[in-house]
Amino acid sequence: MSDGRGVELAGFWPRVAAQLIDAAWMLPLGLILSVMGEGLRGGQDLSPGADLLLQLISALIILLFWVTRQATPGKLVMRLRVVDADTGGMPPFPRLVARYIGYIVSGLPLGLGYLWMLWDPRRQCWHDRLARTLVVQDPPPRD
Repeated sequence: MSDGRGVELAGFWPRVAAQLIDAAWMLPLGLILSVMGEGLRGGQDLSPGADLLLQLISALIILLFWVTRQATPGKLVMRLRVVDADTGGMPPFPRLVARYIGYIVSGLPLGLGYLWMLWDPRRQCWHDRLARTLVVQDPPPRD
């Protein structure tokens, strides 16, 4: 599906695959950071502050990928990019932060915000609408 400017909008399944790939590399990273945190606390569970710090580190990693590559590793593998819905270019940093926070909004009502793209004419999830972004599919590389 195109957005009218010749840009191919990303479909549901490529976006799901990208999320699964991202979970595959973020989960071990989170576990390593948690084990390191527990080691520093003598084997005790992470404090709420340490858990919040772990969430902040995860957010910063994802934001760093969005700012530098317009995609997380999962999106890169699936040839997907996050773009400004109005210009097709790089979204401003505050809107990328809003997009990340919007993940929470999308997930709260039983994931309805993620499924919303199935009915949206621009294939936007709630976090995309909130941040005024699109996820586009790049064409396969030419030989």
